Amino acid sequence: MQFKNGNTFFLHFTKAGIEITVYDKARHIISTKTLESNLWEAKKMKASTIEGFYEIAGQPVIFLQQLLDRTPTLFRIILDPNTGAMVNEAKIGELQRYGFGAGYAMAFGGVDPADFYVEKDPASDCYAVINFNSFSHESDSRIEVVHYDGSHKEINRAQYDAQGFKYLRFIGMTVDADKHVYVCVYGFNTMAYGKDSRVIVSKLNVGEKAFVNKQLEYTDDFKNTTAVMQYNPGTGMIQLLTLTQRSSSSKIFSGKTTNYYLILMQNIDPETLTIISSKPLTVDKADAYAKNHLKNAKGFWGLPQQMVINSDNSTTILMEEMSQEEIRGSRGGTSYRTYLNNIGVTELDTKGTETDGYAINKVQMANGIIDPLYISKKSKGLWSFRGGMAQGWSMGIVTNNAFLSYDYLNANNKKYIIFNDYPENFEKEDTRKYKTVVAISDASTVCYELNNGKIDKFYLFGKPNDDDEANFCYIESSHFLKETNTYATLMVEKRGRKKNAKIAWVQL
Repeated sequence: MQFKNGNTFFLHFTKAGIEITVYDKARHIISTKTLESNLWEAKKMKASTIEGFYEIAGQPVIFLQQLLDRTPTLFRIILDPNTGAMVNEAKIGELQRYGFGAGYAMAFGGVDPADFYVEKDPASDCYAVINFNSFSHESDSRIEVVHYDGSHKEINRAQYDAQGFKYLRFIGMTVDADKHVYVCVYGFNTMAYGKDSRVIVSKLNVGEKAFVNKQLEYTDDFKNTTAVMQYNPGTGMIQLLTLTQRSSSSKIFSGKTTNYYLILMQNIDPETLTIISSKPLTVDKADAYAKNHLKNAKGFWGLPQQMVINSDNSTTILMEEMSQEEIRGSRGGTSYRTYLNNIGVTELDTKGTETDGYAINKVQMANGIIDPLYISKKSKGLWSFRGGMAQGWSMGIVTNNAFLSYDYLNANNKKYIIFNDYPENFEKEDTRKYKTVVAISDASTVCYELNNGKIDKFYLFGKPNDDDEANFCYIESSHFLKETNTYATLMVEKRGRKKNAKIAWVQL
């Protein structure tokens, strides 16, 4: 993570504690620390989740979740921005203790894990925490919102009204300084999603305990729904991007499954929660780009991964083609793969109308099940040893998931896509002839510059000289600082059998 004072923090989570290395503006090491605690347990780091890593009031702040004595617990760790030393730590959340049948209920009963969610206001140092107590017997006590100001002072706490729904799922939140917290929830009454369900947008005013709620009436038949929610300061609207699963198709012999979604872009008045506009997300221009420039007859059909609000108040939707594969072992075991394929970039104006679009060829295979919108979670600093893109093991197989997918940067009014690919793919135009990226050690980091309808591409760390040379980066741990247009990442140089890991700073 890069900070506005010019320093860069590199965090390494180990059984001994959190090892911190601090680099100054000149990229020199100025401090090293190993953080320990009497509150959280370093030896349980493999079962921990970083729920957020933010700069708040000029200080690095880590939100760490651990399961202690079967109790999900959230800690806030505040660091010195120059030394990495711990300034303050506190337990700020604790959920209901898991019973002995909780694992079965989550694995086979469709019950969501208890969890914490942290969201910071991009325009201030205020933030909010969701305590999601999925195993609570009372629906009205399943979601609690805690609102903090920039000095980490709690300024409001309230329980969410279930409004008669038996089940609730938190799907989005945005914070308006020390004034309001906006929450998006998916409510339903049967585990068969889509029967008597609603997407609900709610507002919590500071100093009040009751939420103002607005059920989106056209969502009464929505199946399993997820979302990303942000405030656009230029339009004064809350933007809500929802993904609702409509159907799926499976190929019996290959085991591949593709899910199909209804994707809606909605503009919401933050004062009244009135829906100003709601329209399906179209990717006609990205689709046309794939057909006209990439020789892809099928066009582009990807799913959203992130919604980015630009400085000119326009919106960029980052997309990716995804499909899942079930692998049944000869001894009865089952594992899963997710294919992360072609990239799509769709530009929308302030009314949600598509103005431009691009498509980029990519074919990657990740282990485990990865859901849409995971890039939006990465942008908050969320990181986990469990499952998803950070999954370390799957059915005993080492994964390369953290090196897969892609990064998007908007620097000096230019837009860049960064990912790891094989050199043989980089030179081809026909995606049908692409080799699926599995062995990351044979890949190198490539960069695509999107420029007025054209795409220019180059190797970020230089073109590899031969088959025994590669330069690839750890996509999941990378960070872009808009103030300096600098991309910092952990990169690996491979020369034959020798590999060296380095911190790399790229100024765009």
